[in-house]
Amino acid sequence: MSRIPVVFTFDKRIIYGSAVAIKSLVESANSDTIYDIYVYHPDLSEKVIKDFEKMLEGSRHTITFQFIDRKRFENAPVNKHGSWTEIVYYRLLIPELLPQYDKVIYSDTDVLFKRDLSEVYNEDISDYECSSPAMEKNGEDMICHKYFPANKNELIHSSGFMVMNCKKMRENHFVQRVFETIKKYYSELRFFDLDVFNITCQNIKNLPFRYVFLQSFYYNEDIKKANEYEFVSKVYSDEEILKEKDNVVIVHYAGKPGKPWRFKKVPPDYKKIMDTIPKSLRKYTFRDIRKKLFSKV
Repeated sequence: MSRIPVVFTFDKRIIYGSAVAIKSLVESANSDTIYDIYVYHPDLSEKVIKDFEKMLEGSRHTITFQFIDRKRFENAPVNKHGSWTEIVYYRLLIPELLPQYDKVIYSDTDVLFKRDLSEVYNEDISDYECSSPAMEKNGEDMICHKYFPANKNELIHSSGFMVMNCKKMRENHFVQRVFETIKKYYSELRFFDLDVFNITCQNIKNLPFRYVFLQSFYYNEDIKKANEYEFVSKVYSDEEILKEKDNVVIVHYAGKPGKPWRFKKVPPDYKKIMDTIPKSLRKYTFRDIRKKLFSKV
């Protein structure tokens, strides 16, 4: 058996989507894979926690919840509209929060897992602090992301899926450096955790695009019609994107048209998992309902 620690961070606003992510993770696991799932949150109720635990009851996988006070990042910038709160930074605490592990996987929750994570977890990243898929070439002419001269990486890497070399990060005082980055670039951070991650972590191994395969590529027959094609195509050729599409591990619902649990017509593969989620975890917020009402898909 292979035990793999996987971390998610979410709050009471995205319970339904998080339940789908976790359920798809365990359902796509190989028969010899055990996921030790950790959830860091600022406000989940005991009832919600018990409902998640019950969802995995009888499986070989484990799930552990830990409260993290938002005040830990009270001096970090957040989105004015409240869509990106302090919780986006929680992932950057993982090396400190899980000292018992040398290596840990982090994933966003607006995803659908299609395959097992053993292969990526077992890759050798001993010479790197982290591995993560590239999203755009780093430079002053970037289309999507913001350019920081302090970021010396050749590529901008996703903070939505990371295999973290926690041992090396602890040795290099990564968490301390995170807070130094936040303080130094407070007024300039645009993508918050992604900016901080890319500025702070100067030793990132590139992972294949299949680990954050964006929904606009996945559901479009013509990849050139994908919203992010203009900048993603500067990192990956069309042939590489099509190959990754045939070998997708994670579909990431970032960018347009939004989160699938808010669609009027949910993609069949996502809906298949939605329908297996316990009713107690099918929680729509007012924001979810409003977005679903005005959704164009």
